[in-house]
Amino acid sequence: AETLIVETEYGKVEGIKRLSIYNIPYYSFEGIPYAQPPVGELRFRAPQRPTPWEGVRDCKSTKEMAVQTHIITGILEGSEDCLYLNVYTNNTLPDKPRPVMIWIHGGGLCTGEATREWYGPDYFMQKDIVLVTMQYRLGVLGFLSLGTPELNVPGNSGLKDQVLAIKWVKNNCARFGGNPDCITVFGESAGATSAHCMMLTEQTQGLFHRAILMSGTALPLWETEDQKYRAFDLAKLAGYKGVDNDKDVLAYLRKCKAKDLIALEGRTLTAEDRARNISTPFVYCVEPYVTPECVIQKPIREMMRTAWGNAIPLLVGHASDEGLIFLQGAKILASIAQRQKSYSLKPFVPYEVADSEDNEKFEQKLRTSHVSGKTPTVEEFKNIIAYAYLHFPLYRLIRSRLTYAAGAPLYLYRFDFDSEELPHPYRILRNGRGVKGVAHGDELSYIFTNLFSCTLSKESREYRTIERMVGFWTQFAQSGNPNNEEIPGMANLTWDPLKKSSPKLNCLNISDDLKLIEWP
Repeated sequence: AETLIVETEYGKVEGIKRLSIYNIPYYSFEGIPYAQPPVGELRFRAPQRPTPWEGVRDCKSTKEMAVQTHIITGILEGSEDCLYLNVYTNNTLPDKPRPVMIWIHGGGLCTGEATREWYGPDYFMQKDIVLVTMQYRLGVLGFLSLGTPELNVPGNSGLKDQVLAIKWVKNNCARFGGNPDCITVFGESAGATSAHCMMLTEQTQGLFHRAILMSGTALPLWETEDQKYRAFDLAKLAGYKGVDNDKDVLAYLRKCKAKDLIALEGRTLTAEDRARNISTPFVYCVEPYVTPECVIQKPIREMMRTAWGNAIPLLVGHASDEGLIFLQGAKILASIAQRQKSYSLKPFVPYEVADSEDNEKFEQKLRTSHVSGKTPTVEEFKNIIAYAYLHFPLYRLIRSRLTYAAGAPLYLYRFDFDSEELPHPYRILRNGRGVKGVAHGDELSYIFTNLFSCTLSKESREYRTIERMVGFWTQFAQSGNPNNEEIPGMANLTWDPLKKSSPKLNCLNISDDLKLIEWP
């Protein structure tokens, strides 16, 4: 196979020419380090710039994923040495520099990887863009937070990894044919949460120019104050016998094997945590003290008012049946409620609506809007979970944007295309096959190739949906506006940005047909 060498600011990298599933040749540079391996004394710390190397670095295949309990096998996999990114382009020397798209993967900040098995570049390689996918630290290795300033572990290391990766792209993308003045950051689920954080933190100011948030926002789903107790709990689970002293706890956690910590971290969740729907013990938080690398210095909703990212075009949206991945949980909740003839929706009241009176009101509102009988049905519970986890935070993001970001456009979509042909691995994992509905993550199969992707007839409805999704996403990356008459179905349609003056929120419904509808 043909190889290609590109010089980056830290040294030369050698990539390889590959063929997409539609036989389009492209260059793939995988496993480029954007930081030093976060091991030893650097475990739990903010990432450090990589050490330059002599000679040519082999970047023909991906590196190991971050340490995690793998979502499919349930086996502990990955390596602490995971801070690498991949660059894909069909032309490293184009006539004019190309838009760059940086992908941040989802997975609850505790699973996920940047590999072609999950996020293959094949569809994007039909367009004139440079695609970058990155890995970042997950779980306790990425999100441990300790309150003692001299230890320098305030938390959010996984987000700081993303900041450093974006800086790398800004400084190096031109060498791959990319335009450093036209960069889009996009992500799905926890990747959308991350991308939103990247729009809010001053660390990334001016480093990118548009963002796409797919099924996720940075508004926290639960109170993260309790995280500081979890470090001590985790150390005890790992065999620590000392007292709750940050310095000793940190020293102990640095001695443990990375995989042991990830294996034990779920056990730090208490019954009370689980009752409050807390599913991940270590996530992003407001940092307890400020360091030069600080990404979150005050609550997200306050950052949203004045963030530099309010000035850039934003595309947001979700799948039409987000709650489908919660179907199993909804079945359990519905049967318990039926047995007990009573139920509480308190766990689904956003924690920021915390004072008791508003809390009651919100719970009452949820009951009136979502529950028809004595106790919620499976379908109703499923929709309540989707509302609490996704629709309500997204609504707040939209309202905040319309209030504080008057100048920059905001586009809203609803992905409503159902097909058995291109299932997303995540969905099959949760629900098997044969379940109808468009679930959380289903749109990923129409912008990336994955293990299950196959070549489709160019006449098929699935291929048309891929053309649309990749068309909108790359057009938005290029111009900050997703409209392009060449996208199938857009010849006589204009997808307008949301307006503050209009009481209705209009979104583009992406199904077999494209339609502008009022956001349901």
